[in-house]
Amino acid sequence: MTTPTDPLSSEKLQQFVTGLANLSREEIRKAKSLYIRNAISELKALDENMRAFGCVQIFFALIPIFWPILYAQRRSLAANRRLAEERIRNAIAVWKEDLEGETFEF
Repeated sequence: MTTPTDPLSSEKLQQFVTGLANLSREEIRKAKSLYIRNAISELKALDENMRAFGCVQIFFALIPIFWPILYAQRRSLAANRRLAEERIRNAIAVWKEDLEGETFEF
C-alpha cells in the first residue's frame, strides 16, 4: 500500500532525481544522502506510531471477536514497514556510487 506522502514512491523519486539535473556531483551526493536520511526518519516515526497503536490494540485483544481484525491490522502494519525499509535499501543500493560508501542506520 503506497501512501501519498511516501518519499520513496516511484513518482516522488522521479521528481527528486529530475530536480538534481543541474547540480554538481557533491550537491547531488548531499541531496541524496539527506533524502535517504529523511526517509529513515519517516520509517522511525512509523515505528513509533505502530507501537502506540499496539498499546491500544491490547485492550481489544481481550475480546476474542476482535482477534481476526487485530491479526489483519498487525499483518498490514508489518507489511507497510517492510515495504518502507525495502524501498530505503533499494534506493541506497541504486545510489551506492553517488553516496560514496556512506552508511545509514535504521
